[in-house]
Amino acid sequence: MHVHVAALVAACALLACRPSSVGDAEAQGDVPWLDQEGSPAAVEALGRLADTNPKAVAALQERAKGAGVEAYIAAWGGVKRGSKWAGDLLHEGLQDPARANDVASAVDGRDPMIAPFLPDAETSMVRIAAGGMTSSLAAVIAAAGAPARDMVVRRLTDKTTRGGMCGGIASPAASPEAREALRGVPTQSRDDAACVGAVVTLAQSDDAMMRWLAQAAEPGLLGAASRTTTMDCARLHRVWVDAIATREASVAAALTVPLSQAVKRCPATMDGVLADAIKSRPDSLVAVVGALDPFSPDDAALKATCAALPTVAKGAAAPIVKERAADTIAHGCKGGT
Repeated sequence: MHVHVAALVAACALLACRPSSVGDAEAQGDVPWLDQEGSPAAVEALGRLADTNPKAVAALQERAKGAGVEAYIAAWGGVKRGSKWAGDLLHEGLQDPARANDVASAVDGRDPMIAPFLPDAETSMVRIAAGGMTSSLAAVIAAAGAPARDMVVRRLTDKTTRGGMCGGIASPAASPEAREALRGVPTQSRDDAACVGAVVTLAQSDDAMMRWLAQAAEPGLLGAASRTTTMDCARLHRVWVDAIATREASVAAALTVPLSQAVKRCPATMDGVLADAIKSRPDSLVAVVGALDPFSPDDAALKATCAALPTVAKGAAAPIVKERAADTIAHGCKGGT
């Protein structure tokens, strides 16, 4: 009888000592329990224990070899606490091409603590660009601000990493420095569909990018903004008002196709842009009149433009421009008759 009672007491004592939650396990320093439990909260608790417990470090190192990024999320937390084990684990992960992009998803590129890890991120981005995913690596570099600006330029210059880098710059967390770098590199360093998409996407909400698109970007980027639905018609109106007002007359001809694309997609908002340009920028007439299809019935919707065209047909414009204006008045403005 006494033996059974003693056993029962011992069992109860044992059960009372076992953790019942992640918080209990962390308070008791129970690394095996947390490792077995394996939830994100448990792994984060392992990270905090790892600051002073080598067994927790070993558990996280083992976890880092498998799928998932929880161990690296814990390591990023350790980096922010100044823990050496955490920095070592992140460096190792970011230097491994097989894991680097996943590891990058566990950190915050906007945090100044990311600076020592940026060279690892860039090196891995280069190594895996030809055949692997680099979206998280690029996003970290793009978010890191001034310390990463030269990296951004290098990755844009390299055609194997250009698309990935532009994808990172298009992300909401990208820094002003990364966006400025995209605007500042030579034209060929933006020669990628992802870069075109990044410019148009950012110009929809970023006023600095919108001004650059209007005033200085290559005509192909203006065309992309004009023909796709990424940018709404109200904002496209602002782009073209600025473009026509600020661009030199010598480049007017290059704006013809992009402007025609804007007119086709947003005729109601572009009508006033064309009419105002006819009145105030006669040196832009080659683009403005050239953007019209003289025999398209759609021209009839451009009331203000059609009303202004007689000043072109009867004015001092080049003969080919006057002829096109006259044809548009005679046909397109009357519904294509």
